Amino acid sequence: MEWWMTATYKSDPVVRVGSRVRVRDADGEDEFAVVAPEDLDTGACRISTVSPLGRALLGRRVGDRVLFRAPGGVMGVTIIGIT
Repeated sequence: MEWWMTATYKSDPVVRVGSRVRVRDADGEDEFAVVAPEDLDTGACRISTVSPLGRALLGRRVGDRVLFRAPGGVMGVTIIGIT
């Protein structure tokens, strides 16, 4: 059997719809789920993929610094966990 047929690789998780994401900013840490727009519920810590932060997080990995435009100006968070 060839080496490429037996090797297994664990890739780093990326943020996608359904991911739980933990982020850090200047005010501390926060955790939420990234969901489809119809499942949005900020009270249940769910953000939409069409929100500025949701769009900015999609496809990113732990350790990435993400900038996004919010009503108060440009904001930034660092991804510290994805499940």
